[in-house]
Amino acid sequence: MRTATILGLIGLVVAGGVVTAAVIDDPAGTTRRTTVTRVVDGDTVEIASGQHVRLIGVDTPERGACGYDASTKAMRRMVQGRRVVLVDPGSVQDRDTYGRLLRFVDVAGRDAGLAQIRSGLATARYDSRDGFDPHPREDQYHLADRHHDGPCDR
Repeated sequence: MRTATILGLIGLVVAGGVVTAAVIDDPAGTTRRTTVTRVVDGDTVEIASGQHVRLIGVDTPERGACGYDASTKAMRRMVQGRRVVLVDPGSVQDRDTYGRLLRFVDVAGRDAGLAQIRSGLATARYDSRDGFDPHPREDQYHLADRHHDGPCDR
């Protein structure tokens, strides 16, 4: 590894001329390791405790809408049955109106919400630009959202 630069919560690492992104835990937030037992849809998972977790800052299509199946399958491939790290940045409310925990979900050092956005299967939403609490990854999410079209945008 030749150089490593940390930008906010995302570390950009240049190794052999290739730039990769790795999630860096938010020092102000708290983390919890758990297993995803079920994927509800592209932005909601169920964890070993039975609680539902809604990913912070991302929105995927609802059941019956274009892109629902693709975003749900992508999330399933990424996290189903795997150990994940739930990150509570402390800057957003703890639960949404449906009682779901609001957390970032990181799997194998990869931000699942950012991966959904980068693949065009989710949009960056529910943050300070929409009148909700700001979160520390929103700039990165919006940057990624501007550069990718989803399967329904083609």
